[in-house]
Order: sequence, then structure tokens, then C-alpha cells
Amino acid sequence: MHRFFVPPESISDGKATLSGDQAHQIARVLRQAPGDSIVLLDNSGQEYDVVLTTVSPQLVEANVIQQSRGLGEPDTKITLYQAMLKGDRFDFVLQKCTELGVSTFVPIITARTVVRRSDERRTNSRMERWRRIVTEAAEQSLRARIPEALTPVSLEDALRSQPSLALMPWEEERSSGLKDTISKIRNEGLGFSEVSIIIGPEGGFTAEEADLAQHHGVQIVSLGQRILRAETAAIASVAAVCFELGEWEL
Repeated sequence: MHRFFVPPESISDGKATLSGDQAHQIARVLRQAPGDSIVLLDNSGQEYDVVLTTVSPQLVEANVIQQSRGLGEPDTKITLYQAMLKGDRFDFVLQKCTELGVSTFVPIITARTVVRRSDERRTNSRMERWRRIVTEAAEQSLRARIPEALTPVSLEDALRSQPSLALMPWEEERSSGLKDTISKIRNEGLGFSEVSIIIGPEGGFTAEEADLAQHHGVQIVSLGQRILRAETAAIASVAAVCFELGEWEL
């Protein structure tokens, strides 16, 4: 069933009204008709099963049949601090990690991040693209909330405020694995409702950056013997954390 995030004011008193691009997509692209059912989401965690009553490229109206809590949101808030990447690799991370359950994306600038002047000039258009990517990925993956995609910050700024569980995978780490680190923290009885994962750029973090992260209480962890590309490390880390925290039932 097709799913759409809509402004909260679009749903009121058991009725829903859509216009603009969403009305055009429903009427022209998806060829929906009165009597068809879709799911609307107001980004509050609630889902609304609706039946279409009016369908045109300019206006879509529907009756709310059922309201329920969305089941696609993890209990633990996961924030991914991802160093900016070349080309469309950052977009790929946004899409796939939204599917996995990340709540907030924070792009970071590190010592080895390649920042182009064109990126600096196109901040607004880039942010719009990122929001579109996470919205579409959230709709596709049955999420009930759209992850936040924030503006880039320096690694130093990102490290200043971290939850009790903050993980930085680093290829130079040899002793502490991600799984063992999480297990140790849980065995010590330290509860947490938030976790941060901090991923470096194509060239990885410098030793000085790893030391700085440790100074701020971040756990430096290994992802194993193989060296992963930055985008692969992000996806693998989020998936592993979700599994270890019981967010996946396999």
C-alpha cells in the first residue's frame, strides 16, 4: 500500500486533504481512484489508513478509516555522524541508514574530508535533496517518522555533546570490537535510550581525531579485520548496533 508523509494539518476530524505534488503523484503517476486505500503519516509516529473519496491532479480527499501507532520506529534513537563523502555516496548512506532506523543524520567535516567550493555554495539545494531522500526512504521502509538531516558541523563540534553510548569505528583499533563494547556497557548496567555512531571519510580518521573522540567519552571500536569503504562502514555499523540492541528480530 502506498505511503505518504503529509503535514499534520492535512488530517483533521476524520478527513484528509492533499494537494500539490502529492495530489499529482496519486492521480497521475500512481493512477489511484476513489475507493483505493493508502496510508498517510503526519511524522508524529502515527499512521492513518484512509480511503480516497476524491482524486484529481489538484486535489485528493480521503476518509480516515483507522489510526494506529507506526511499528517501523526503533526504541533507541540512533544518530549517525557521517563525514561528508564524494559524489553520491553520502546520498546512499542517507537512504540505506534511513531504512535501517537512523533517527538523525549529522554530516561532519574531518581532517581528511574533501570539501568542494560548489558544495559550500549549494547548501540549500543540497539540504532539500537530503530531506527528499530520507522522506522517500522512510515511506518505502514503513517508517513512521522522517529522520532529521542536519547541516554539516566540524568533528570538534560534534564531539562536544554525545550520549552515554557513542561509538567511533576506526581501522587502527585492534582490541575493542563493536559487539564486545556494547555488551560490556550493558553488563555494567548502564542503560541508554540514545546511541551515536561516528563514521569517517574515505581516508579515515586521523590518530589525533581518535584521541580527541576518546577525550570526549567516545568508544573507539573495530569492525573486524577487513577495511570497509566509508559508506559500507556506516551501513554495517548501524545494522550491527540495531541487532545488538534488539531492534531486529531475526
